[in-house]
This record gives sequence, structure tokens and C-alpha cells, in this order.
Amino acid sequence: MAVVIRPDAPEVYRVKKGDTLWDISAMYLTQPWLWPELWRTNSHITNPHLIFPGDELRLVINEDGEAELVLSRETTDKPQKKLSPEGRLVNKSNTPVPVLPWSVIAPFVKNAVVLTEEEFNALPKVLIDYDDTVRYATEDVVVGEKGIVSDEMLVLRQERSIYDMQDNKIGVQIRNLASATLIPTQNQQYSLLKLDKSRMETRTGDRLAPVSIMPEPEDIQLRSAENQRGHILGNLQEHDLMGRLDVIVIDLGQQHVAPGTVMGIYKRGPVVQGDSRDNVDKSWLPEIFDSEEGPQLPAIKTGELVVFKTFARTSYALILDSSDIVRRGDIIARP
Repeated sequence: MAVVIRPDAPEVYRVKKGDTLWDISAMYLTQPWLWPELWRTNSHITNPHLIFPGDELRLVINEDGEAELVLSRETTDKPQKKLSPEGRLVNKSNTPVPVLPWSVIAPFVKNAVVLTEEEFNALPKVLIDYDDTVRYATEDVVVGEKGIVSDEMLVLRQERSIYDMQDNKIGVQIRNLASATLIPTQNQQYSLLKLDKSRMETRTGDRLAPVSIMPEPEDIQLRSAENQRGHILGNLQEHDLMGRLDVIVIDLGQQHVAPGTVMGIYKRGPVVQGDSRDNVDKSWLPEIFDSEEGPQLPAIKTGELVVFKTFARTSYALILDSSDIVRRGDIIARP
């Protein structure tokens, strides 16, 4: 697919700390999700999603008259180390700029998951603090129901239910409150756990689950949606009005989208009363919105989103561009 270069795209740009791949892509392209196309003839770039602070990008025209990016990367003989967000010592030079603003999506990538209501209710409960206090935090010992299956556990709390456009409950949003370590005991009826790394206070009724219930972050690689169509179900703060950099829930799950899928956000046009379908544009956009009441005017694109975490029937996405207010029920489709 041919890419359209923005007229104000810089000929030379040095990547800096704080950049995101989406921002850099939008600097060069009118359709940022086509970022890999700028590198299609550059055999020296094996993964266009791995761009590092200090890299110099040069926009050139190749012998076929096509625009492409050439990368120049600084090297250093002295390895530089830093602490990762998880507390591991990693090579500083091996930390690429993120595809999306990490500070916005990190709480949802690391500490949030969507389960079915049945899955959540089947998890063992926190019963009481060992010292019989009301709320518990780091270093406290709590008593849990039997059914603990791992030495390392998470404390979880249901935050809200997720409903599809027909008001069917399709999942519950779960927040990771703390980590907990199982304390060996001879008691067969209850479990003892010591809380550590508490992010919020634990309460009676919170649930306990093995750390494996929180999926590992997946690589985010930009790609355009194709034939997928769905809806925005809301944002994670339960606001009625949404916009740029809001984290939202959509009604497409793992079978339909993957982290990095870019989708357009569209508003419905009004139904055309008393008109013939032969008089309506046959492009794919009106077909999304045609209803039993009659054809609707072409949809208006109001923004773009990128999926960053997927579950069985829903996914989390980040709105990266919005020219109008986004609401529950807005359509998402190929950008």
C-alpha cells in the first residue's frame, strides 16, 4: 500500500526520550498505522517498531521515486544500565520508545484484567485480617478461603461490570490490589497469606488468584483493522464523554483484534427516510450503518484508537485522535 507523506514531515529527526512510535509515525504519515511501509525496502531494519532514543531518521526518495526512512543509530562502547519499571537491571540502549504513551496505559496493562462473572465468583475470598483490623496493607497477614493453588498470589477486586450494546453482561473489570505470599500452615480449612506490594488497601470479600491470571504484556505492533466492526462500550472511569488519551473498552475480543490493531471511530449518520438504497453511496462505510429503518447517510470519522490489551470478549484500547466527543455506541471499523 502506498503511503502518503505529510507535507510538513521533517527530512531529519532525532528520536528523543518521551517520544512514542505513534507520535513519530503521525509526524511523517497521514495514516500512522502504515509506519512499516516506510521501511519496506530498507533491508537494515528488521523491526520498524523498535526505534530507540538517539536514533536519527532521514526521509529520502529511493530510485523508484518512493519515500522511505533511513536510520542512523549511535553506538557506545560503554554499556549503560538502568532499572526497568519491574525493578530489573536492563541495558539502557535496549529500551525502545513505546508504541503508545506508557504512563497512560501502564496501570491497565499491569494491574487490570477482564473475567467473566462466573470466573471471578469462583475465586477464594479474603475472609479477615489476622489481627482483626478492617483494612489491610503491606506486611499484614490475611486469612483466605481454602482453594489457594500457588505460593504467589494476587489480591483482586471487581470494579465494574461490562455490558454489550444489547445490555448483556459480557465481563467484569478486575483490579489487582496487591501481591501476597502463602504462609505454610497445618490448617486445612483456611489459608494464611502475607501481603506485599500493596497498591490499594485490601478488604474482606476481595478475591485471591494465582499471578498467572494476570496476562503478560503482549508486543504492540501497529496494523490496520480490515473487516472487523464493533462498538465502543465505554471508558474505564465510567465517564459518558470520552476523548483523546482515554482508555476505553470495545466489544471485540482476542478472536478479532490483537495489540496494535488500529481502528477508526465513526458516528452514525441519520436514517434517510423515504429514499431508495439505489441513491445511497455503495462504499463500505454506509453499509456499516444501514438499519431496518432504511439506509443512513455516510458515517463521519471522528478519530482513531489502538488496541493494547485483549480478552475473551472485550479489549482495552486507547483513543489517540479525536475530532469530536466519543460516546458509548460509536462504531469502530477499519481506519
